[in-house]
Amino acid sequence: MSKKLSVIHNLYKRNEYVNQSVKLNIMALKAAKIDFQYILFNDNGDKDIWEDVKEFSDAEYIYSDINYGYKMCSGGWIGAIPYLKGEYIHNVGQDDVMTYNFYKDSVDILDKNSDIHLVFSNGFQADEQLNALDLMLNPNFILNQNQAYHNPIECFKFWFGINSFFYETGSDVVTCTNNNIPAPGTIYRKKLHDLIGEPDVDTFRGVCDFEYWARVLFNGYKCHLLEIPNWLYRRSGYSAGEEIIEGKHNLNHWHNVFLEKVKEKYKKLWEEKCKS
Repeated sequence: MSKKLSVIHNLYKRNEYVNQSVKLNIMALKAAKIDFQYILFNDNGDKDIWEDVKEFSDAEYIYSDINYGYKMCSGGWIGAIPYLKGEYIHNVGQDDVMTYNFYKDSVDILDKNSDIHLVFSNGFQADEQLNALDLMLNPNFILNQNQAYHNPIECFKFWFGINSFFYETGSDVVTCTNNNIPAPGTIYRKKLHDLIGEPDVDTFRGVCDFEYWARVLFNGYKCHLLEIPNWLYRRSGYSAGEEIIEGKHNLNHWHNVFLEKVKEKYKKLWEEKCKS
């Protein structure tokens, strides 16, 4: 049976915040009166996480030993794809907390605008007790006018420093990579998987979300920014970016290695586009 929205809640490390995050997210969905599917996807993580989420009859728990996401929060995003029943998709980290307004406003925009394929908002970084701290993204790095996101190629050019006075380049080449869409604060149409393919975690690991949003823009699909930050990214010792994998700090490794791969991919694609 099809649903309006499929939420993929990534699980990988048991901690005291998982139960609260799931509970608050499901409460927000019910308050927004959205027909939802809630998938708790454990990507080869701690098996005893089940003890903390088994109470949720509204959620489907899936454990996989395949390790789709290399023990990162992208694992559920990839692993859950065969199980998705929703028209729209939301992928959330294990400790993140979403609000009524995030779900209600995002789904309303997608329902009313068939040409918009992705809706997102900035969020707040929060401490372990969910006290809001700083914004996830510096507002100066977000194109604040929705007209920009409704012109995908111009937005793409801003991200990659093409003809951008903001980055003082003014040239028709890729000079940088700046992801202005925070992954947990994003809901997109499932049909993008048919239009542009699925997220590529094998090549881009922890920045595969950024590469996917870049792919959306490069292929000309409109996005929409919700003007008010309306979700919480909980910073804790369990956060995916704090993991040490293969002797390397996740967050640093993502930025030092895989962002360069994104840049190289779109440098080549942009050069090809300019020649055609």
